Amino acid sequence: MKNTTKGYSYTLTGRVQKTYKDFFFSVAYTYAQSQNTAEAGSTAGGLWSGRAVKGDPNTPNLANASWYQPHRIVAFASYKLSYAKYFSTTFGAFYEAAPNGVTSYMYSNDFNNDGNINDLIYIPRNQSEINLVKVGSGGLGTGTSSDPRTANQIWAQLNNFISQDKYLNSHRGQVADANAVVFPFFKKLDLNITEDISIKTGKTRHTLRFSWDILNVGNLLNKDWGLLKVPTKSNFLTYEGLSADGKTPSFSFPYLDATNQVPVVNSFSNSTSIGSRWQMQFGFKYLFN
Repeated sequence: MKNTTKGYSYTLTGRVQKTYKDFFFSVAYTYAQSQNTAEAGSTAGGLWSGRAVKGDPNTPNLANASWYQPHRIVAFASYKLSYAKYFSTTFGAFYEAAPNGVTSYMYSNDFNNDGNINDLIYIPRNQSEINLVKVGSGGLGTGTSSDPRTANQIWAQLNNFISQDKYLNSHRGQVADANAVVFPFFKKLDLNITEDISIKTGKTRHTLRFSWDILNVGNLLNKDWGLLKVPTKSNFLTYEGLSADGKTPSFSFPYLDATNQVPVVNSFSNSTSIGSRWQMQFGFKYLFN
């Protein structure tokens, strides 16, 4: 191993904000780029095996970092309403929109036989550029596999999947790059209402503060809003081995649901994680000064 001068990271942010007597707002946009040659490990072996590769796995190819986020919008605002001498109510809102992450399209088996499952796929332009076989057929195209599809049927499904994917369709005839597939934007709105009740005794001011937070308000209003998108299946091609001639690599396109013979159709699907769910919390504080 040796050091390399490849790799860089930068961010550019533009922000507009304004403060009035009881009102404040801010809107910011960030554009960022981040590329490196190795990551995901604290040892030489981890750095070597943790990176999605194409061609020679020992070549330090420059590619997007796993934390690459090209765009991000953040906006927030607050308004404080004071009344009846001892009471004040503050309304706050926070909005964020950004891609949910990046991923790499890799084969689900060890294509270059180096002991690591980190090989980036070649994106075929047409059926003649890929030898498609049944799932689990060992590269021979026949055998005991329960996959009922013919090679033409498999290609039709694979081609439809490639066509609907913006990155895959625009990079046909190329090997995919690491972390080049950017997830769709997520859009999240959080709201806060804070009520302060203050009493002054002597020189000391006592305040009871009650807060109410609603995270991901959109999902509270509509179950189809505020959802995160994640890859349906980033390793959608499986290397099955060499064909009968001992030279031609064979690949299968596994079902998303083999029991019901449902193919992979969409690149992204809704996440079922807590990030796609609304949350609510209540708070109480006692302040004195």
